[in-house]
Amino acid sequence: MYTDSIQSKNIVAAKAVAGIIRTTLGPRSMLKMIIDNQGGIIITNDGHCVLREIEIEHPAARSLIDLSKTQDNEIGDGTTTVVVLAAEFLRIAEILLKQKLHPNQIISSFYQALIDVNFFLQSELSFSLEKNNIKDVVKVIMTSICTKLVGKFSRLMCELAIKAIEQMKNKKEVSNMKTFFKIEKISSGKIEQSRILSGIMFAKDIAHPKMKRYIVQPKILLLDCPIEFKKGESQTLIEMNEEDTWQKILKAEENYIIFLCNLLKNFRPDVIITEKGVSDLALHYLYKSNISVIRRVKKSDNIRIAKATGATIITSIEEIENHDFGLSDTFEIKKIGEEYFTFITGCKDGTSCTALLFGSSRDVLDEIERNLQDALSIAKDIFSNQKIIPGGGATELAIGNFLSEKSENQKNSSFFIYKSLSLAFEIIPKTLTENYGDSVIFQLNKLKTIHKQKGIFFGLDGRNGKIVDMRKINVWETCSLKMQLVKSAIENATLLLRVDRIISGLANKKK
Repeated sequence: MYTDSIQSKNIVAAKAVAGIIRTTLGPRSMLKMIIDNQGGIIITNDGHCVLREIEIEHPAARSLIDLSKTQDNEIGDGTTTVVVLAAEFLRIAEILLKQKLHPNQIISSFYQALIDVNFFLQSELSFSLEKNNIKDVVKVIMTSICTKLVGKFSRLMCELAIKAIEQMKNKKEVSNMKTFFKIEKISSGKIEQSRILSGIMFAKDIAHPKMKRYIVQPKILLLDCPIEFKKGESQTLIEMNEEDTWQKILKAEENYIIFLCNLLKNFRPDVIITEKGVSDLALHYLYKSNISVIRRVKKSDNIRIAKATGATIITSIEEIENHDFGLSDTFEIKKIGEEYFTFITGCKDGTSCTALLFGSSRDVLDEIERNLQDALSIAKDIFSNQKIIPGGGATELAIGNFLSEKSENQKNSSFFIYKSLSLAFEIIPKTLTENYGDSVIFQLNKLKTIHKQKGIFFGLDGRNGKIVDMRKINVWETCSLKMQLVKSAIENATLLLRVDRIISGLANKKK
């Protein structure tokens, strides 16, 4: 019997996961209060953030959480929509399975429908956006992030994202933004103070209080080695038979540190930044040599500094060459709030930048960071693929109508599968209506009628529940985002439909 099958249990688990985050979709979405495994409290309406924090054992449910994670990594937006769609595809597959259709028939028709939908999106529904028109780019990004918890700052996040992407867009490696871009959160000031810094910034102070905090046109040396006496990898015991042996050992250590400092002094660097430790004795000699030192920086920060300044990260002080140094216009240490931050600006490579986010608390800053990450992902998508489509459920309803018409050309079981799949896409306008609190049946029927009479650009304004032309209220999504959503949701649904048995590799613990 199907009701006892693994497919049935997998579908129930998938629908349960979608039910958790379905209310977080749209401008009138609800918030989730999450208690994480450390006992901290997170309040958010970000679908991926919610799923990331919950613990689920069922493998089918975990596959949907992985689906949301993949969507976040690939596109950066649509993490809630993709899970809701995948669960709805499984729900209509459940109905088809009860009608004695074989899973392989359903899977085959799903993939054929995916090909048809991609063609429809690219040829019939999308149109190109002029990426140099900043106003239009802002409108597309606003559609994505204005639904978030701190939506009133969405325009600021849009401006920050566009400025960051424009600064990095000349680099081929812009797809790997971590190399050129970082977000620094500062628990001080107002959100409106947030800005994009052209250069590198990280939370570190100089290692010696008397070292220079401001240097013009510094010569920068980056190290991945300590400036201190080398410690043994294992415990070392020394037997001393003479009174002055200990003093000789200390003197040998001091001489080695002086030797390292003299090597560094010969190259006349202004700033030394290392990922490892620096002894107090070395700091004293380097200070006397008029060299500022920052120690124990993160490897990721060191790599960013190297890319920005043109420096080479050195793993041994004895191997330093003249061409290993980096350059910038200024090096400065500033105190913001209660923390000290290092600023390296006017770098040789002008594409590196840092987002400075200000806020009253860590929770607010975390939510703003999620908003900015979404804005960055959409902005990057727009600059690489300029095709956009209407939002507000208009695209999903248009896809549903297209598949319904396409079903007339299908034979046998494919006809019923296409018809069912066309209804599944209605889950997005349904959810937007539900989350606003309006009548789903009335609004959906009205929207279908308007689509037939006035065209496919009409959708739901999630803020007031009205049916409007998306072109008038500037609600847009990128075509590549929607294509990835549909592709991922169908692939995940078909994957779970193929599973006919779950085998655990873990031993049963019955003791």
